[in-house]
Amino acid sequence: MSVNKSNLLYFFVLFSLCISICSCSSDSVDINEVVPYKKISTEFELTYLNDLTNNSAKYFDFNNGNSLGYKGHGIFIYRANDQYYAYDATCPHDVEADEHVELNDPNDNTQWSGACKCPICNSEFLFSNGAYPTSESVAKYPLKSYRTSVSGNILRIYN
Repeated sequence: MSVNKSNLLYFFVLFSLCISICSCSSDSVDINEVVPYKKISTEFELTYLNDLTNNSAKYFDFNNGNSLGYKGHGIFIYRANDQYYAYDATCPHDVEADEHVELNDPNDNTQWSGACKCPICNSEFLFSNGAYPTSESVAKYPLKSYRTSVSGNILRIYN
């Protein structure tokens, strides 16, 4: 059996193209790797979260005797459209800071803004858009997200 030289040429060109595409690096960063990995697996009874209405959030630094979030900074549980979302309270702009992102408190007669803010860099993160920073923020990445699932009366948060 003879090998056609033009077929071999096409093979090597295609092979070289595949190698060059696969080996290209990009400047993109996996947003969940900005804040280093910390194993999280915790559960909350939904009756404990009764006051968490649609478009509201709560902060937790401990659950069942275990600290939550990277460096024990805690997590936010956000509820929207009857879905639960969980975010690490570590600011992605200054991951090693001792302070954590805090929920914005409503001023006297105003409604909660749906955001949290870093007390160090003043970056603000909106829960309604996946905890991405606002355009005025120095932070470039959103808060680290965790997986959530509801089974019966239990909200599970894990990675």
